[in-house]
Amino acid sequence: MAEGQQAQQPVQQTQKVSDVIRTYRPTKAFRPPKQDHPHVTSLDFDDQGDFLVAAGEDETIQVFDVKEGKSTKSVPSKKYGVHLARFTHHSRQVLHASTKVDDSLRLLDLHNEGYVRYFSGHTDKVTSLALSPGSDAFVSCSKDDTVALWDLNSRHVQGKLNLATPYLATFDPSASVLAIASQSTSSVLLYDFRNYDKSPFSTFDLAPYEERYTPSTRGRAWTRLEFSNDGKSLLVGTDYHGHFILDAFDGNVRTFLVGKNGSPGRAAPISTTGKPLGQGDVCFSPDGRYVIGGPGDQSDVLVWDLQQPPDSSLLLQPTHRLPSRGRTALIEYNPRFNMLATADKETVFWLPEDGSKQPEK
Repeated sequence: MAEGQQAQQPVQQTQKVSDVIRTYRPTKAFRPPKQDHPHVTSLDFDDQGDFLVAAGEDETIQVFDVKEGKSTKSVPSKKYGVHLARFTHHSRQVLHASTKVDDSLRLLDLHNEGYVRYFSGHTDKVTSLALSPGSDAFVSCSKDDTVALWDLNSRHVQGKLNLATPYLATFDPSASVLAIASQSTSSVLLYDFRNYDKSPFSTFDLAPYEERYTPSTRGRAWTRLEFSNDGKSLLVGTDYHGHFILDAFDGNVRTFLVGKNGSPGRAAPISTTGKPLGQGDVCFSPDGRYVIGGPGDQSDVLVWDLQQPPDSSLLLQPTHRLPSRGRTALIEYNPRFNMLATADKETVFWLPEDGSKQPEK
């Protein structure tokens, strides 16, 4: 599984996710060049699905060519550190948070490996970065209890929201709704992004659901916030017990995804115990039907089919377990191609097995 050990299979775009989801297997692994094998802390695909960017606790940014199945660039960020590396709508530009010196955001040009712009305004660590799918706007969440609104073309903050522990944020696919998760208040707030200075138009209270499904971690351990691509569902990932799937319109829990066996060992979205940083170990498939996630301290990758009915307690077990060769602390689904990326200390590419092979039951 070392880099170069196995040839990259062609990345396919044509088959439906439902046709290939159970056949995904790890096809190539990329180990960091350092001998101590630092952890990967974030993953992100560009809009076209051609490139993957990985940030590491070794303070480097790795860029991978998806179709070629190879690492193409390693950019050091020793002075400022790096976390939450995110492509803008241009595959040559990456936005990232800092882990040293200050709490600014930095826009990196991958071609000349120079910084285009700094975005200063937070006074504590950034916990989430979300780029608007429809413009150059983006938002950042911070331990300083603010959500800052920015435009990539200006270093000046465009607006701020002051909230209790607003550690996670995401846009809906239309770019008109901004969701913010406040874990200490067990709530998800929905804002009209064009009128973000107004009160949220909806607030989802997850406290009753936390009492039911995650009582030992109520008010903490939320790791991921993500809309499905149809805008109908909202994923709230947690560190240990499982993951909530909410109706994105009324906030009711449709199902709670179970099957994890412990924590992936990451501090997402904030670090209080010295664990390596992360960004959650769960995500939607592009068609919104499946949720793919890490199993905690085991090695399989779990797949939940949201078209399957949950039990009477709204619990949904995994429908597939994909055999892995190591811990899955991070996972991302390619937005355009049938391809997954996972990471812990290695970054691993996953592709469907050849259709002529018998899929896993």
